[in-house]
Amino acid sequence: MKILAILSCAVVAMLAPHAAQAADAPFKNCPFTGVMPDFAAKKPPEWRHWDPQVFNINDGNDDKDITVYGAICDQRYIENEGKDPVTTLEVMENYKEQLQQEGAEIARDRPAYVVGHLNKDGKEYWIRVYANNDGSYFVTVSTVEPFKRSLLPPSGNDYRLIGHMPGFIAGTPIKKHFDEVEFGLPAAQYVRIRGAVYGVDYKGPAKDPEQEITTVEIVENYRQALKDLNAEFLYDTPGGITARVDDHGQTVWLKINDHSVVTVEEKPFQLTIQPPTADVMKDKLDKEGHIALYVNFDFAKATLKPDAAPVIAQVVELLKRNPDLKVSIDGHTDNLGSHDYNMKLSQDRAASVMAAITAAGIDGSRLKSAGYGPDKPIATNDTDEGRARNRRVELVKS
Repeated sequence: MKILAILSCAVVAMLAPHAAQAADAPFKNCPFTGVMPDFAAKKPPEWRHWDPQVFNINDGNDDKDITVYGAICDQRYIENEGKDPVTTLEVMENYKEQLQQEGAEIARDRPAYVVGHLNKDGKEYWIRVYANNDGSYFVTVSTVEPFKRSLLPPSGNDYRLIGHMPGFIAGTPIKKHFDEVEFGLPAAQYVRIRGAVYGVDYKGPAKDPEQEITTVEIVENYRQALKDLNAEFLYDTPGGITARVDDHGQTVWLKINDHSVVTVEEKPFQLTIQPPTADVMKDKLDKEGHIALYVNFDFAKATLKPDAAPVIAQVVELLKRNPDLKVSIDGHTDNLGSHDYNMKLSQDRAASVMAAITAAGIDGSRLKSAGYGPDKPIATNDTDEGRARNRRVELVKS
């Protein structure tokens, strides 16, 4: 073992690094990188138009991963048959020298892994060379670039609120007047939403190794378009999005990935046609101490819709007929969205109902309000009907 170690050190000392050359080859190389003698690329480099790439670099005495976004070039080289094997160390030493000659800072230096950082001609580059023991090595060059939107406005078979990527062709859409669609949420959860369904698949252009449009770029385009619509993001990943949009009072659910858009224009479940009367409220409060009321608010807001007026009117009538009655107005939500968001929304909605009652002439000292978010459901949150029951305001007898 000692003899092998001495021989290994001698080999390293005898290496005469010669920068990898852009030798005659059937395929071009990624920027700032050549090819080792006796190696060849078996296919052209692959270019991804805009994509993340992780580079492992030095961080003092430790190392860390950084994520870089931009245009990426990948190339694989394989050692020619019948040639003397070349060590991974020799490959790395050659590329390290070449990168330094280009002006790059070596951000990671290992016997089988080298990373260079280069600023040149007003652009920033990250370059990685990784060698295997099977006679091959890989080169990745990432040109740091900001995201550039390219999503086109809605047209043709697109859903009316969201467009498509250049070069993508929409298929024949699926339209259903009323149906149920499953939407993914974090932690492998999902919800089923009922309403008018619209779904369309897209066929992208033929794959171009010179400039592939990535899933990340496509989804980022849709993400930016959804932000323009003030969407509420319920599930957001580089590969797909679940979101809700308020379109002039119409709640629209969207499920989007790199090749399809599925939407549901929600038709809320109506528990009752007429609001409970003041007498019914009084009887319920006397027997059970509380009663659930269903009043409608603007999407993701605490603003009462006009159709809430009949319910508020009956509450006011109840309190006028019973001047000694004091109540707490408690707001509740379903479990969609973050817990903190739902807590705040339920508190604001309860306060909004209380303000509407006092505005009708009821003494505010007889009222108080509180919000419990999703913490006190009265039905399952796995169905549209259950969530509709949980989104309520309760009168609780004090």
